[in-house]
Parts: sequence; structure tokens; C-alpha cells
Amino acid sequence: MILALHTGQRYGDLIRLEWSQYSGTTILLRQRKTKALLPIHASQNLRQMLDGMPRQGTNILTRADGRPWFTDANDKALSKEWSAHMIACGLRPQNYGALTQQEKSRFLRFNDLRGTAVTLLAEAGCEVPQIASITGHTLQSATRILEKYMAMTPALSRAAIQAFENSPATAFANQLQTGPQKKEQSSEKTQ
Repeated sequence: MILALHTGQRYGDLIRLEWSQYSGTTILLRQRKTKALLPIHASQNLRQMLDGMPRQGTNILTRADGRPWFTDANDKALSKEWSAHMIACGLRPQNYGALTQQEKSRFLRFNDLRGTAVTLLAEAGCEVPQIASITGHTLQSATRILEKYMAMTPALSRAAIQAFENSPATAFANQLQTGPQKKEQSSEKTQ
């Protein structure tokens, strides 16, 4: 989950990510879908996680025994484990597998972490080109994700007001005041 949130990459790319692609500061990843080569600067928390992990196999994401989470015949093993954990911790119903696609869409899916990464980067103040440089989305795709999920988040509202209050360009608006307040006479004075 940390790897997905800090890189914004697809499930299929994450389960194939190898230790040789991590330099200690940067992950160099070629996306399978787009063939784009992305140098992703690893955040401090991501570096801390990766540097603290045992390197049991070639791949970063491995099973407890060091085997990769995918084979040529099956790349859904981690996804099935993810789902089982989501059910075990109460974030999905027991009958999740029997739900329709529309019903399943109400629950967090691994794929949602990619869009969440885009949203978190925007809330952190990143511009669309910066987001796309990390996630590998096109500018249009990143913008569509933001249009869908960023409608009105409290974090953006707080950041907008903070920027408004601290910008020299809005100083005039921040200095505006209403006229002198009329003093109301208390009922004691009129009596």
C-alpha cells in the first residue's frame, strides 16, 4: 500500500518491481501499459520502508518465503491477499466476491490507490505536470482524475485560504474592513 501511494503505479508494475530498479533514492520503472520510463524520486517514508525491508528475492514485493507475487500464469495472488485482508479487517463484506461490479465499486480496490496518489499529490500542492511525472499519467488523464475526485476536499480549501491570506496579490482584500460599527445602546442607558 505504501509503495502504491508513494508512486501512483499500477498493480501489475508494482508486483514486478525489482530491487535493481531502486537506487536508494530513485525508482526507475518502465510502465508495462504505456512503455514510459519513469524515474520516480522516492519520498523519505518510501525510502525508509524500502531500506528497512529484507531483500528476500529479486522483486521488492514478495511473499514471506521470498517468491514473487506473480507468475506467468497468475499475477492475481497479491490482489487476492489484499481482498482477504480487506474482508478480515471489515473494509469489505464477506460476500465481496459475489457482488456485482457496481456494488464492488463502493469499496476500496487496489486500483484506487493510483487515483489516491494523484489526489494526495495535488493536495500537497503539486501541479498536474509534476503529478504526471511521478505517476506516468498523461496530463489529460491526471486532470480527469483530479476533476472526478478533487471536487471539494477540506485540505484544498484550507490550503487555498492559507495561500489567499499570505499572498501579496490579495493583500488589498485582506485589509478590507467594514465601516465603523454602530454602537447599540443598551436597554439600561435608555431607561
